Amino acid sequence: MSRLLGSTALVATLMIASVPHAMAQTASDTAQPVAVAAGDLRTALDQVADQFGLQLVVQGDLSGLESGNLSADMSAREALQDLLSGSGYAFEFVSDDSVIIRPVSASMSDAEGTVILPEVVVTATRSRRSIATMSPSVVVIGSDQIEAQSAKSSDITNVIRNNVPGFMFDDQSLISSTETFRGRDVQVLVDGVARNTPLRNSSRILSMIDIQQVESIEVIPGSNAMNGDGATGATINIITKTGEVGKNVFVVDAHAKSYTDDIGESFSPSLTVSGSGGFGAVDLAASVTGSKTGNAYDGYGNQVPSDAMLGQGGFDNAEDLNVFGKAGVTLAEGHRVFLSSEVVRFRQDIEYYSDLSTDPVSVNYDSPYTGQPLEDESQYFTAGYEYDFGKIGTGDLKLFYNDSYKQAARSIYDANHNNQELLLPGSTTELDPLGQSVIDTVKYGVKLSTDTDLDVVYDGLTLTWGGDLTFDDVKYESVSGRDLGAPMDQEGKAVFAQLSAPVTKYVDLSGGVRYEKYDLTVDDFLRPNYTYMQGALTVPAAQFTGGETTYDAVTYNASAVVHWTERFDTSLSYSEGFSVPDVGAYTRRAGVRGVPLNFSDIDVDASKVKTYELAARFDGTDFRTTGAVYMSTNERGNNFDSSTNTLSQEKERIIGAELTGEYDISEDTYIGALASYVEGRYDTDEDGDLDDWLPNNRIPSPFRFTGYVDSYVWGDLNMRFDGTYTAARNKIEDEKIKPSLVFNLSGNYPVLGGTARFGIENILDSSYENPAGTALRGYSVAGHGRTVLIGYRREF
Repeated sequence: MSRLLGSTALVATLMIASVPHAMAQTASDTAQPVAVAAGDLRTALDQVADQFGLQLVVQGDLSGLESGNLSADMSAREALQDLLSGSGYAFEFVSDDSVIIRPVSASMSDAEGTVILPEVVVTATRSRRSIATMSPSVVVIGSDQIEAQSAKSSDITNVIRNNVPGFMFDDQSLISSTETFRGRDVQVLVDGVARNTPLRNSSRILSMIDIQQVESIEVIPGSNAMNGDGATGATINIITKTGEVGKNVFVVDAHAKSYTDDIGESFSPSLTVSGSGGFGAVDLAASVTGSKTGNAYDGYGNQVPSDAMLGQGGFDNAEDLNVFGKAGVTLAEGHRVFLSSEVVRFRQDIEYYSDLSTDPVSVNYDSPYTGQPLEDESQYFTAGYEYDFGKIGTGDLKLFYNDSYKQAARSIYDANHNNQELLLPGSTTELDPLGQSVIDTVKYGVKLSTDTDLDVVYDGLTLTWGGDLTFDDVKYESVSGRDLGAPMDQEGKAVFAQLSAPVTKYVDLSGGVRYEKYDLTVDDFLRPNYTYMQGALTVPAAQFTGGETTYDAVTYNASAVVHWTERFDTSLSYSEGFSVPDVGAYTRRAGVRGVPLNFSDIDVDASKVKTYELAARFDGTDFRTTGAVYMSTNERGNNFDSSTNTLSQEKERIIGAELTGEYDISEDTYIGALASYVEGRYDTDEDGDLDDWLPNNRIPSPFRFTGYVDSYVWGDLNMRFDGTYTAARNKIEDEKIKPSLVFNLSGNYPVLGGTARFGIENILDSSYENPAGTALRGYSVAGHGRTVLIGYRREF
């Protein structure tokens, strides 16, 4: 019966999406007064659409494009023509009140056949650099792409994965440990401020960011130290929305999602109320999102465990509240102050423990959950000053304060995967009912970035310079307040300088250096008493002696981008990044299996990663493609082996290749693909030879391929069909990761003045093994079954 209900829901969703708009308003071609101020092109288009009662469907990304001033009597067609002139975009009325705006095709190019492309600016490099001067592997995901692709999922990692090769399949839980990029760690920034928690990484980062507050996403593959430690695989910068004076918008966005195997028990509603705009010199933006989720199911119709990954939890049976706000005041031209904040409240009420003895791991209905709920209570604040001091330069000064409390779920004993349990103080037999872990971190600091024009030295030469001061306070405790790992605090200081310049119109060069110094203090603490193998061995409490150490690193980067033609670019780049070992996880095991009880005896060091990349980009009339090959190396890794409680820092080398491509079949339809290959080896016996393959938790799958078709059908119904294949990995003996293949469908349709959307993930309700989840814990974790999402968004 559940399969029948699933198929019925699938057919019903497609039928609802294809219903024509029966209550459409009529757009007028009659001239009327139009007054639009010069500024953001998308804002101007929305103002014209509101005035003439039009529905806009945008193909492509208008981020960064500007429009001129309009002040005259004109028709809707005349207004759109004037606004889009020279932008590289054109419009087409597909009905009386519906307009598609899309990039120009060959027939819409100028007399010389030149296609005018929008300039997209990237800020994650600490400077405002045009993407045309950067490696072709750099990707900027705009608001239109985010809105269209969030039709099937509100998880921000899915949007990134659908647009950027090299980002690994997610484990469908809250944890981001398996969200590796090119086999290495990802640094996540929000408006240029790091969300990573050093020393004891909580791993819940991207999963806690509300996609409704996101304006665009910048992804810079490769190692990078310009924003501090952590970016050994990539930097992801989330740009939040900013209000615009003169464009006051109120938005209601609601959707409901269910697994077709049990629609009632899995019903998951979500509601977002947001607004943006401004008055005078003040700009404002805010959003509130609340959601509630039910059960999750796999492709066989079995309920997925709420905590399949031992303490990391999941999205099911949860309540989530995200409140975001940003306010800015323009003091004078080129000078603006702002304050932004985000508050996250997440709670998962787990009903049953997981049974790790089954294949795949399943819900243990005979073992009701007895721990505290999994929780996330975090708040983030940023205050900034954007300035333009003429010859000194333009830039910004940011002060930030991040406070996060991340409580894990409780996990019960398992002989192979969870054989260590916390005892009550002084006891050798009784378990601590409040023994589940909490990572409580505070991070605050100052970031300064300035672009100074050095045209007097060389035409187009720009110096980007600045520095950072940061402070981290990390506590790793039980719910009852006992220290599980050593309390730590860390002070960081950094300065950097970056030069970039065009060398003739064919070559852009860039290079820079950053010096970083961290002073780490590890406190004394009483490592609590544990039991192993259900009482077979009791480890009494022991005193751990802390200490101090200093990490410092000088990192360099250099790149050359060659513009062979107006359509074909190549780049050669070298970059360095580094990461600090997870000291907190190590001190938790102090005194067990040979782990020292004195910090001075722990030999840990920062891991510096060097990345070499060759990339190319071609933007043809109907065909677009990018490709990259790379190698990343480091002399000291950060592999932690939980079975032996050892931190290994051996030599590593990772190689890989990435490819993207899109082809316009017609003005209404295009096809595309993303492919990535990655594999790596390391020196297990530290003799200088790379003698073994990196573990699966670093590289769950060596190859990933995503293909998609995007088309406008029946007028302005936009539909996207995609499929993702992840290859098996057989490099680690007795730890094979199985391949997977999943198909999805999504659509958007303008109706009743807003946009209706639907999404179907895992259309075939396939049963598959989640490669990332399986790689993390070493036992089989099932992927999620078919889900249907129906939503509606309306701007007022």
